[in-house]
Amino acid sequence: MALLSFSKRPLLQLILATTVIRCLVAHLINLGNDEVYYFTYAVLPDWNHFDHPPLIGIFIRIFTINLNAINELMIRLPGIVGAAINTWLIAQCGHHIKNVRTGIIAAILYNTSIYTSIIAGIFILPDSVQLVFWLAALYSMLRCTGTDKAAVSQKHLLLIGLWTGLAIMSKVHGAFLWIGFLAFLAARKQESLRNPYLYASLFLTLLLISPILFWNINNDFITLRFHSERVVITDHGINFKSFFRTTIGQILYANPVHIVLFVMAGKAIARKQTFLTAPYMGLLLWSGIPIIICTIVLSLFRDTLPHWSGPGFIAFMLMAAAWLEERAAMPFYHRLINSCIGFMVFVFIAGPLLVRCYPGTMSPRKFPQTGSGDATLDIYGWDQLLPAFEKIRNDDIRRVTMSPQAPLLVHKWFPGAHIYYYVAYPLQMRLVGGGNIHDLHQFCWLNRSYGHVATGTNAWLIVPSNYFTDPVKQYAGQFKSIEKAGTITQRRGGRIARYWFVYRLKHATQRIGCNISI
Repeated sequence: MALLSFSKRPLLQLILATTVIRCLVAHLINLGNDEVYYFTYAVLPDWNHFDHPPLIGIFIRIFTINLNAINELMIRLPGIVGAAINTWLIAQCGHHIKNVRTGIIAAILYNTSIYTSIIAGIFILPDSVQLVFWLAALYSMLRCTGTDKAAVSQKHLLLIGLWTGLAIMSKVHGAFLWIGFLAFLAARKQESLRNPYLYASLFLTLLLISPILFWNINNDFITLRFHSERVVITDHGINFKSFFRTTIGQILYANPVHIVLFVMAGKAIARKQTFLTAPYMGLLLWSGIPIIICTIVLSLFRDTLPHWSGPGFIAFMLMAAAWLEERAAMPFYHRLINSCIGFMVFVFIAGPLLVRCYPGTMSPRKFPQTGSGDATLDIYGWDQLLPAFEKIRNDDIRRVTMSPQAPLLVHKWFPGAHIYYYVAYPLQMRLVGGGNIHDLHQFCWLNRSYGHVATGTNAWLIVPSNYFTDPVKQYAGQFKSIEKAGTITQRRGGRIARYWFVYRLKHATQRIGCNISI
């Protein structure tokens, strides 16, 4: 396998090829539910946000040139550029713990994982930004572990604090970096616990993440209370459905072939086979296992998301790469590496084809819930909504049926975020979140910019059939009348995939807009 014969050229070729592929896929599919939601972070920068810290919004704003170049590719560029940087970083980690060929294998594994290559490598999520700082912190931890030079150790100890602070400012899960590193030091290098640079590094992290605390003080600790509700173990017994869903999700997100490699490397560790020096092995285990175990335990009691544990598998990639390096020339292990690549090539080809070309919808639900449960519709066809809605709106404005100032009304962050990004923002319409904070999240803060629906005024409502709610029931008593303005039909592959129902909400009987409280 030519790629495994190390030089800078194969690594650069891998980075270039995967970056081009990611850019192409990013251009071909619409933004998903979470991605359009995080666009609101860029529109309304803050020290922290209801769901997550602010760095994802800041990076979206930077890569879209202060929101002057808005499209799917530009919004996703932080993740795509981050994946390129991470390919280089993990190769450096592999090089440091063993040799240059280990680094190349680790880079291949990074780019053949669904989580690191697609979820955090194409889509724009907090993970997309966090993983750059996670890997940078892990690299500095490895440098600290593998040196006897005080100056090198001191420099990288301080860098651990910097990178971990930025990882937490991307997503609070970054705290597991310190949890794992401190546990490793306590177990293997107790003398390091007396190093003043360690505590200076901890202080640097605390300083960097202090905006999260100050924002929550000013917002009644709303983020902390929201996330605590998601992770507090209840007394409802074991949730096997959540456990199996999370476990299967972790396997799929990691790449099933990766799991085989991780298990085989794990067996070698259990049999005390030496393929990596003990300090590096200990550090990697401590940096990966805590977040994975925490996610699995939580899944036994609460609904969790498989990608929560994603960063932990990076450590297993490095261990598997070190183990594979000694066996890569053997036909069986050579085929395993090729299987990882083949699986990812299949996903990159089949995924966009399925999203763009599947005839109609995969959902069995009938009208008016056409498309309900079809996840591909979350990333397909939203750009078709704008021209059709704009025509309905312009016709009503011309007939003086509705005023140009009438806002769009949403009651939930999804599909509200899609409606905001693909309709309200380009049309420069106000979008008002009317409902409770549990459903609206960041849209309650956007209301501070866009105002509310005043008593006696009108509003627009767009209801996608795949997220259908009856507006008469949803807004009962809040408007004097609710009129259907039109139905927009979306087709895919020549068949109906979804409808968008457009309503006029006339003469609000009360002031409508989310109140920021929980």
